[in-house]
Amino acid sequence: MLMFFGIIGFLLFIVFLVKGFISIFRKKNFKKDFMIALASFILFAVMATIDGSNDPKEVAKDKEQVATKEVKEDSKAEKKEVSKEKEKQATKEEASKEVSTNDSKESSTDEPKDAAKKADVKASSHGEQATVTRVVDGDTIHVSLKGKDETIRMLLLDTPETVDPNKPVEPFGKDASNFAKQTLSGKTVGIQVGSEPRDKYGRLLAYVWVGNKTYQEMVLEKGLGRTAYLYNDTSMLDQFHKAQDVAKNQGIGVWSIPGYAHVDHNHGYHYQEEKKEETVQTPVQRPVQKPAPQPAPEPEPALAPTTEFFQNCTDMRTVYPNGVPSSHPAYQAKMDRDKDNFACEK
Repeated sequence: MLMFFGIIGFLLFIVFLVKGFISIFRKKNFKKDFMIALASFILFAVMATIDGSNDPKEVAKDKEQVATKEVKEDSKAEKKEVSKEKEKQATKEEASKEVSTNDSKESSTDEPKDAAKKADVKASSHGEQATVTRVVDGDTIHVSLKGKDETIRMLLLDTPETVDPNKPVEPFGKDASNFAKQTLSGKTVGIQVGSEPRDKYGRLLAYVWVGNKTYQEMVLEKGLGRTAYLYNDTSMLDQFHKAQDVAKNQGIGVWSIPGYAHVDHNHGYHYQEEKKEETVQTPVQRPVQKPAPQPAPEPEPALAPTTEFFQNCTDMRTVYPNGVPSSHPAYQAKMDRDKDNFACEK
């Protein structure tokens, strides 16, 4: 029945298609003929597809083809899943191998990096960034700051002298200088200028930061210096006292010599004075010919101790640049303002 309507539709399609072409040549309305032809062709196509789908033989063939396709697809899916699991295992093994090799490489490469970081001082987040260009001694350095060479005198720190032409090299002075060279030479540090920017020599008065720790604390903990040169900025003095107590309690460095170093004083170190008192050598006895006995000479009158007079500390420092102790003939109480028995000290 359906095939009958399909044949009718096909015949109508042929008829109205021919009629449409004739209308074109006669210059009549041809759109209606072509629309009827198109509808007839659609009817024919629909009837043909419905009739073909209802054929039992074709339906059975289609079912068999679908079943075989499903079986094939199932077997293929199983094979794919097996192959995927194998690939996952292989990738896991490769990934674990790569991770182990990468870890070993990273650990081996990280060790020299860590060593390089320890050897090279990190740029500090404190103060202005500067590069150390020269180490003068344990408490004075030259830096390149904002493209300008600056001399830095470290606040609240005094190390034994090594370069003062008026003083001999003092104990632990070279140790402090060597420590400064090893720790600071060519490194980037933070320069935090104190409340009083410069001293009378034009040097910057500053805290020198190495990472998150001041260089002053490093020196004080090792006993290579002491707290002094207080000037106007004492904001970190309590913190420096704690670092200094580490070496002082252990009796190392400048604290290993009795009376050598004093806390928060500006009169330097006292090793030379005590050394003269302790190392008095007796003259070597040599056999000499005894002279003839002579009458004992009359005792000479005792000479009055000579004194030296200076009008002020400026006048005194022209002769004694580091001041004088109370035992010195030039000592005057009025010039000892801090009453520490040492006049006109720097």
